[in-house]
Amino acid sequence: MRLASLVALVSLVSFAGAHAQSVVVNELLASNATTLADPDFGDYGDWIELYNPASTPADLSGYYLTDDFDEPTRWRIPDGTVLAPGGFLVVWTDDEDTGPPATIALHTDFKLSGGGEQVGLFDPVGAVVDTLTFGEQTTDISYGRYPDGAADRGVFPTPTPGAANDTAPGGDVLEIPTVSLESGFYGSGESVELVAEAGATIRYTLDGSPPSEASPAYTAPLALSATTVLRAAAFAPDAEASPVVTRTFFVGEGGALPVISLVTDPAGFFSDTSGIYVEGTNGIPGRCRSYPVNWNQDWERETQFTFFEPDGAGGFERVLDQGAGVAIFGGCSRIYPQKSLELHARSRYGASDFAYRFFDGVDIESFDDLVLRSSAQDWWRTMFRDGMIQTVTRHMDLDGQAYRPTVVFLNGEYWGIHNLREKLNADYVAGHYGIADDDVELIEGTWGGQSEHYDAFSDFLDANDLNDPDAFAYVETQMDVDQYLSYLVAEIYSANADWPGNNLKLWRPRTTEGRWRWMLFDTDFGFGGNANGQASSNTLALATEPNGTDWPNPAWSTHLFRRLLTNDGFRHAFIQRLAAHMTTTFEQARVVGVIDSLQAAIAPEMPRHTTRWPQSVSFGSSWEGNVQIMRDFARDRAVKVRGHVNGYFDEVSGSARLDVGVAGGGQVIAEGVPLPRQDPAAPFESVFFRGVPVRLTAVPDEGYYFVGWSGAANGTERDASVVLTGTAALTATFALGTDRDEAALAQTTLGPAYPNPASGTATVEVTMAAPGPLTVRLVDMLGREVATLADGPTAAGRHRLSVDTGGLPSGVYTVVMASGDVRASRRVVVVR
Repeated sequence: MRLASLVALVSLVSFAGAHAQSVVVNELLASNATTLADPDFGDYGDWIELYNPASTPADLSGYYLTDDFDEPTRWRIPDGTVLAPGGFLVVWTDDEDTGPPATIALHTDFKLSGGGEQVGLFDPVGAVVDTLTFGEQTTDISYGRYPDGAADRGVFPTPTPGAANDTAPGGDVLEIPTVSLESGFYGSGESVELVAEAGATIRYTLDGSPPSEASPAYTAPLALSATTVLRAAAFAPDAEASPVVTRTFFVGEGGALPVISLVTDPAGFFSDTSGIYVEGTNGIPGRCRSYPVNWNQDWERETQFTFFEPDGAGGFERVLDQGAGVAIFGGCSRIYPQKSLELHARSRYGASDFAYRFFDGVDIESFDDLVLRSSAQDWWRTMFRDGMIQTVTRHMDLDGQAYRPTVVFLNGEYWGIHNLREKLNADYVAGHYGIADDDVELIEGTWGGQSEHYDAFSDFLDANDLNDPDAFAYVETQMDVDQYLSYLVAEIYSANADWPGNNLKLWRPRTTEGRWRWMLFDTDFGFGGNANGQASSNTLALATEPNGTDWPNPAWSTHLFRRLLTNDGFRHAFIQRLAAHMTTTFEQARVVGVIDSLQAAIAPEMPRHTTRWPQSVSFGSSWEGNVQIMRDFARDRAVKVRGHVNGYFDEVSGSARLDVGVAGGGQVIAEGVPLPRQDPAAPFESVFFRGVPVRLTAVPDEGYYFVGWSGAANGTERDASVVLTGTAALTATFALGTDRDEAALAQTTLGPAYPNPASGTATVEVTMAAPGPLTVRLVDMLGREVATLADGPTAAGRHRLSVDTGGLPSGVYTVVMASGDVRASRRVVVVR
């Protein structure tokens, strides 16, 4: 008996005098992959079945279900829920927390643990009615009472949600069959053998579907003449079928990109009623479709995920092979023939994480979620535009997504290039910053009502003069202003026309000191990827428009930037940081070099990809022509942006060249951006805006000290400011040894951290005006101390203090100094 009859057993009317003290927790499924999808969300969630053995109706109004006996009233059963005599009620324990009339079925606010726990039914006063304790569960095998309502309990290979447990619990679980070959790459002529325990019959499939007792029986080795997906299980009378074993055998395949095999029940992808990859007959409208389509449903399906790493010698190494959840990912790009997918590691499928370091430069070896991105809006053009933009800006302290192109096979069929990406959610923050996901506040889209903290901050912006130093000092406690500047530069320079009213996420640690940071993603409209994302597009005007349209720039989405621009310091910092990055990060030759390298990486795969998906990269004349558009953008964009800035800000009066030379061991930082080290005889030719201060910092190398500035700036202070009126030259001079300048030693100070970003040793210099106590600590974003650089009596003079950041997660840290009444701090970004 399935959901249609199940619902009929539950009446949502009141029965005077009905009680529910005899109701029992009759059956449960704590690891549901394929047994039954819920009728509301289409997900294979956990469920609990309640049974009323009495001859009278049982009114469950105000009763509670819980999996935490310290909280017996965790989830309240809605009023009017009455269980008929001999009736069954399935309650989905899927954390959706809803019920009729909003949904067909009941959904609790908790999930069951596949590792085992205790669930209970409690009455309205908190007294226990019934409990069911279970141990570690096997996927798609339920646990419950036999017969219904009895004390005896066991496992059911064929779960019966909403129906009687009329088949005796299964016997021992059969051992999984052994397979003579592991998933991998093979030549033709191989064969695979299967072996099961005595008395068992092996049944198998070759289409990705899980085997059943109706599947073909294995009787002889299987010849591998083409790429094959094999799924097999052992069956025997009076025994529980074995878990399914899955293998992918590639025959005649090769290439230079990593290969991913996804093996899944085809019905979960392509059936009209439950397929996630098709329009189907059970969908919902939205995401650029006015009519219902299945792919808009947030349905998750079980898959076997296998990742093969190229070994550098023409072969592949299988580095990960596990069960996982798979769902459609993205917004309007779901309408394209090739769709993006998201992968979830969950204990009900097997491992609870993807334990592999997928990305060079990202020191994370465990991921909860991954994205196989089809390049979204760029699917029509280059297949790597967002990956390129994020690669170019990777060093800019942006919370973006690592990029790696892969080739995907679905049930053994070539499915084309998919870009492996990190998924931007609370788990991403946990992995990169060491903050528990429960301690992360993350909002996206329209801010209003999502976050009390942000709403209060937004109100403050409107109620205060941000040129007041105290007001702006408060702003800096609420948001990471420096990181926001870098984020704005990346979005505006790249001409992301699908922003700021879309593709917008920000997060903060859920602490008193937690400050908002911004995530960079979905920049596919940039770098010439859309009519509004051209080199000539005025994205600065787009991002500051007070009366924009619902898309792409409604007023709420430009509010923060507009308010911050009323502060002179922020405005000047934005103007000149944009200039600094245009002359370094976005320098034409550098960007073209990245484009060329990423194009070369996927070029050998593109003919096969476009054969599989003929519409992909079909916009314009050719794939090469689409890639050339990005090169042309890199050539033309800076001149256009300088014109936009000059036209928008009254204090800017054009641009001017600043030639920056370095004599000796050191570096110049301009508006937080390191400039290339070049000799004064051949200085680095940077371009900044006239009429606005350019802030410069001289950072000596280990064993050197800063002597002074010459040219456009003078003096021995490391921090300098220059207002350009025309072409100018500037030299920072460093010398071996220790600074003996008395004026420089007259104050206790903390110098900037260098290098910054740091990937190994980071160094700060502390100047002590007189002997005294000194404490210098490195703290993370939650204020937790991760290293002590100094703690004790310290002599007068300059002291270089270093810390090894090699063992720290990537993220933003703060060097905090205290000496007597002097307090100071410096930020350092750690990258892996």
